[in-house]
Amino acid sequence: MIEPTGTRMRRLVRPGAVLRGQETGTGPTVLLLHAGGERRRVWTPVTEVLVEAGFRCVAFDQRGHGDSDGSARALAPCADDVAAMLHAEPTGCVVVGASLGGLAAIAALGDPAVRAGVAGLVLVDVVPDPDPGRVRRFLATGDRLDAHSELVEDILAHVPELRQVTAQLDLPVLLVRGGSGSPVTDDDADRLLRLAPHAAVTRIRGAGHLVARDRPVALAETVAAVATEWPALALLRELGAEQVVHPGGNLLDHLRRVHAQVAAWGGSRRARLAALCHATYGTDGFPHPLLPPDRRTRLRATVGDDAEALVHRYGACDRSKTYAHLGTTPLPFTDRFTGEVVFLAGDDLADFALLTIANELDLTRTAALSPETRGAIRALIAALGAYVPDIAGRALADPSLH
Repeated sequence: MIEPTGTRMRRLVRPGAVLRGQETGTGPTVLLLHAGGERRRVWTPVTEVLVEAGFRCVAFDQRGHGDSDGSARALAPCADDVAAMLHAEPTGCVVVGASLGGLAAIAALGDPAVRAGVAGLVLVDVVPDPDPGRVRRFLATGDRLDAHSELVEDILAHVPELRQVTAQLDLPVLLVRGGSGSPVTDDDADRLLRLAPHAAVTRIRGAGHLVARDRPVALAETVAAVATEWPALALLRELGAEQVVHPGGNLLDHLRRVHAQVAAWGGSRRARLAALCHATYGTDGFPHPLLPPDRRTRLRATVGDDAEALVHRYGACDRSKTYAHLGTTPLPFTDRFTGEVVFLAGDDLADFALLTIANELDLTRTAALSPETRGAIRALIAALGAYVPDIAGRALADPSLH
């Protein structure tokens, strides 16, 4: 098998098996777990899209599949393998499990120590409690049942435990359903949402049960959308953002609203991630850092270098000195941490302006402000319009500023 360019091979020794896999790319980690009867190469077109989007992808052949030896006759060893894979990865990993891979992931996440390192779970066309008769009928087509009948029956016997784990998951869950060729029904999806109300469901039309084969680009784009946000949310919760009081609720509430506003305005991936984390180092107007500025590597590992650099710049802004020059290009920017003056232009300046406007607009919507303060914010947004005129114009029309 020819591996993609830049692939680094992986080997994981397990009781009764040696798992062989690969990793590709740099950035936040996505662990890809294939379906029964498949092998890791099914993820290759998905990985290509994710790596291009700035993710690091890890995929193993599960025991008894592809280049991995051992046998897959029961769910427990498959789940233990997934736990071992996750223990070898940095915290904040997003897990994507198709069919058998999703069920093994659920079983592995029953261990709180495993769950602590995971930012979110994407279930690809599988639910924790599939209908036994429908499963057997589906797998019987194409002679797929005989090779895995022992494993299938073991999984079905563990449905109560899988349901219990799913109900207790305290992390984001997304079910990605296939189209008309999928064995997952509307009732299955509704049952998952009742079991885990925080879960979400989406559908990829034109795909059967093996979504990675049928619609790999659409699946990759779906995964990228959630994998962009989930690791950052996991870090913010770990750092205590929900415990920090902020107008409109807590700091995490504020960060998510600013993120949603930047996304609604069509901000870049960097700008959206920076919006979600923009107060990580504190700001000139909100001196409550979640991380000290000398621990930047932690945030870089979660959101990538570009987004972290924008977060740091936003937090470092000496507002009185920098805002005095708004309207000039390049903008003389004073760093409150170092006193250094740098000059912002291009995308760096536009993203800084976009983030500032979104933050200030959320304050006018949620905080009890005097007319004078609202007027000052209105003037600030107008001045930032020199760099993002369309965004500033839409913000200035917001009722909260009047």
